[in-house]
This record gives sequence, structure tokens and C-alpha cells, in this order.
Amino acid sequence: MRGERTLQSKADRLVPILLILGALLTAVDVAWTFTLAPLVQGAVLSEPTVIAGQVVTTKLLLSQKIFYLHVPVAIASFAIMFFVAYYGVRFLMTKDRKYDLRSQTAAQVTLVFIIATMVSGDLWTRFEWGVWWVWEPRLTTYFILMLLVIGYFILRNAIEDPERRARFCAVFGIVAFIDAPISFLITRMVPSSIHPVVFRTDSGLPPMMLIPFLLGLFGMLMIGFALYRYALRVHTDALVVDELKEQLEEMDARSTRVAADDALARLRAAASSVAPAVTDAAAPAVTDAVADASPAVPAASSDSMAAALDSASATANSAHPASLEE
Repeated sequence: MRGERTLQSKADRLVPILLILGALLTAVDVAWTFTLAPLVQGAVLSEPTVIAGQVVTTKLLLSQKIFYLHVPVAIASFAIMFFVAYYGVRFLMTKDRKYDLRSQTAAQVTLVFIIATMVSGDLWTRFEWGVWWVWEPRLTTYFILMLLVIGYFILRNAIEDPERRARFCAVFGIVAFIDAPISFLITRMVPSSIHPVVFRTDSGLPPMMLIPFLLGLFGMLMIGFALYRYALRVHTDALVVDELKEQLEEMDARSTRVAADDALARLRAAASSVAPAVTDAAAPAVTDAVADASPAVPAASSDSMAAALDSASATANSAHPASLEE
């Protein structure tokens, strides 16, 4: 546990360096692409292909400049998507919430890179093929990957129980990752695909094209890792703050209950001490009220009342000895 914390601390210290270095490499990649990298001339399709009603016979001319940024971003999205599935597996094995948090963070960074890939890919499609979208295998499978990642977050927001949410999202992330290698290899699996194959063994890029491509690739991977670490730190701090708030709320509720119990005990004690005094004070008031009301009573009534009092007194006197004998 201590070794893992030490490793995480070292990784956090490298984050600013990696972010700056990745940004510099990407900037050099873009500058090299539009200044030194040559155009690919004569890249001919195996046969003329009709795309959106137009016959296309060549590819990767001026629009291939997008390739130097589009491909590294796409590869970075595949790499980060791998960690969504990896941490999902770790959570299912250990039930440790930290792996669920890491999988969620990786999914967020993956979505950012997927959107960047879709935008740059649509620009390439528009410039090269004259359309914004074509339902060819590579674009279709990558579009499905984007929908799966979006569905991942919809699932997270739809389940309130943390344990069930983490378990379901882990399984969903693992299943969604299956589409990543399919999307990467689809141009080789489906030979009729009109999407160009980037990594080939039959030919390679000349140095003036390979160098900027590698710079952009490593730069995007560094940026992706830095964004992941920054986002993970923010989520971890937010989780700690939420736990502290819950503890403070529990402590406040506990202290409120204790104060309420003390106040109730004091009220009961005060009420028990005040009750005899109220009774003693009320007796003279009742006697005075009777005395004040007695002159208003007629004489005949006074006589009858006196007789009743004498009778009651006699009854009490006769009952008193009996009670003493008992």
C-alpha cells in the first residue's frame, strides 16, 4: 500500500512535466507537418471508388496533413480506453472503490479524445472525399465506440446505489472496450474498406513524415496521461470532501440530538420542581375565591351548606377511628 502511494506521488510530480512536454511535441508535430513534411503524391486506390456519388481515384493529398494529428489522437483514445476496462476488471476482482474511480476518470479522458478524433476525422473526410460522413467500416465502428462511452456515463447517472453502479459500469466498460481493437483492425479485416490503412508492413513512411508522426503520437500519449492524472486528483479530492461533509453532518446531527435530550431533561426537572409550588399557591386562591363568593349566597343556602358540612364532618369522624384500627 505504501509502495503504491509512493508510485502515485511520483506520477503526480511528473504530470506538469509530461503535460508541457506533450504540448511541445504536439506543437512541433503540427509545425513540421505544414512546413517540412512532403505531400503524398500518386497514392492511388486499387480501383476507382464511388464515394457520395463522386469517383475517387487518389487519396492522402493536401488533406493528409490532418493525418499527423488525427491518428495520434485516435491511438491515444484506444490506449486510454484500455484502462477503462483494466480498472473495471480490478474493481470486479477487489471491490475496491478506488478502481471504479480510476475507470470513470479514464472514461472521461477517453471521451475527450474520441470527440477530437471524430472532429479531425470528419475534416479529413470532407476535404478528401467531399462529404462529412461515410458509413464505411472504420468510421462506423468508431462511431459505435463513441456511443458506448456516452452510454457508460448515462449508466453511471441512472443508478443511485454506489455498489451497483460501480459493478454495472465495470462490466459495461469491459464490454465497450471490445469495440476498440475491432475499430483499429477493421481496415485489415474488411479489405473493401475505403479508409486508408495507417500501419502497414509493405511500405513505410519516409523520415520527414515518420518523425512528425511519432512526435505527435508520443505528445498525445503524454497529454492523455497528464489529463488522466489531473482529473483523477480532482475526483479524489472531491470524494474526500464529500466524506468529510458526511462526517460533519453526522457529528452535527449527533450533537443536536444530545443538546435536545439535555434541554428536554432540564425542562422535565423544572416542571417537576414547579408543580408543587403551583399547587400550594393555588390553594389560598381557591379559598379566597370561595370566601369572596360566600356573601352573595342567600341565607337559606348558607344554612343548607352548613348542614351539609356538619354531616360530612360527622361522617369523616366516624370513619377516622376505623381507619386507625385497620
